[in-house]
Amino acid sequence: MNPFFSDKPVIKGSVYELKTKCGKPGCKCAKGELHHRMVVSASEKGKTKLRAIPHGLLVEVQTKVRRYQELRRVRVRLIEVHKKMLQTMDEMEAMRREEVPSPDKKRSPREG
Repeated sequence: MNPFFSDKPVIKGSVYELKTKCGKPGCKCAKGELHHRMVVSASEKGKTKLRAIPHGLLVEVQTKVRRYQELRRVRVRLIEVHKKMLQTMDEMEAMRREEVPSPDKKRSPREG
């Protein structure tokens, strides 16, 4: 099914696992065992924002992110097709275009 005709929700971004240190001296991460958290990374107003994915919602969020990414891929393809159509129309117009005849030239038989 075309994603443009779907009413299923989407989430903008990419899902990945974030590994961090919390900074507490006695924590396991201070010894190299980093904290793991699944996040959605998305650009908002030119800046990348990370949103933690609540426990138990990973599969649902991944599905919605995949839908968003598919929607964007289809959108890019639509733009490519639209550009090609406009290019073809411009070429057709250029082939048909003529200059205003000068007064000393006779009209061609195909003009009518």
